[in-house]
Amino acid sequence: MWSKIIDDRGAWWDARARALRSALHLDDVQGDIRNILIDNLGFIGVSLRRPGVIVRFRPRTVSKAALGTLLYWLLRRGRERVCLSFLLDGRQQHEILASTRAVVARMEALIELELGSSAMPCFAARAGALSEIDCHAPSFGKLLEHWRTAGGIFDDETYRPLLARFAGERYVLFEACQGGLGFNIARAGEGLQIPDQSSHRALTGCRLDQVADRAYAQWTARFYRAALDSGQPRLDHIRALICWPRAGRVERRYSRLILPCRTRHGRSVLLGVSSTLAASDLHVEVA
Repeated sequence: MWSKIIDDRGAWWDARARALRSALHLDDVQGDIRNILIDNLGFIGVSLRRPGVIVRFRPRTVSKAALGTLLYWLLRRGRERVCLSFLLDGRQQHEILASTRAVVARMEALIELELGSSAMPCFAARAGALSEIDCHAPSFGKLLEHWRTAGGIFDDETYRPLLARFAGERYVLFEACQGGLGFNIARAGEGLQIPDQSSHRALTGCRLDQVADRAYAQWTARFYRAALDSGQPRLDHIRALICWPRAGRVERRYSRLILPCRTRHGRSVLLGVSSTLAASDLHVEVA
């Protein structure tokens, strides 16, 4: 098996060569030094094993120069199956990707998850007036009308057909965690526009602060907390650059209605429904 390593300056080395140890002043270190270099110094390990390539890196420490060298090399090779091996959340993980484009998107997404983005503000929102709904978001109007008629009581059998007809299944149903700290996702609608299918499936049953883009989760949680504390519906117009593990950072512009409800057993739930953006000026509240 052909095995190389790319250093933090983008230079290629034979992974087992004595010259690599000498250049790094590691002549006295016993055993395989690749793990140390990859996990701590930003190096990338590359191995050829039929029928594809194995790439080892650490998203938190990988060097930009090493990453650039790797991607240029992969692009020259064309379509080839690549196995990514990376350290994330303290665990070594492995994924097989079918194309160079998929490799690039996945590596960028992993790096953003670990380091975040220093570009433009990722999230912005403008509070809307409920009086706007009938004119700009009539589908919300039907749900708000039912909420008022039902006295804020959430009945699953009644709401399901309404969410399918007027929201296209673009909704999330939350429950407040015990002690009032955080929210659990009781159910995530199939119509949510999430490009990462595995992350979409993982939403139901997890805590809000455990979704893939934790910064987005923490930002959006305060809107749900405000609705829960006030007991009143709220409308917000949102622009968000959401980072999904398999798709990278994706822009979403939408309007969202939050309905604070109670079940017939007295348990507090929050229904968040999304729709096409009903406003253009979002430069009021950013994070």
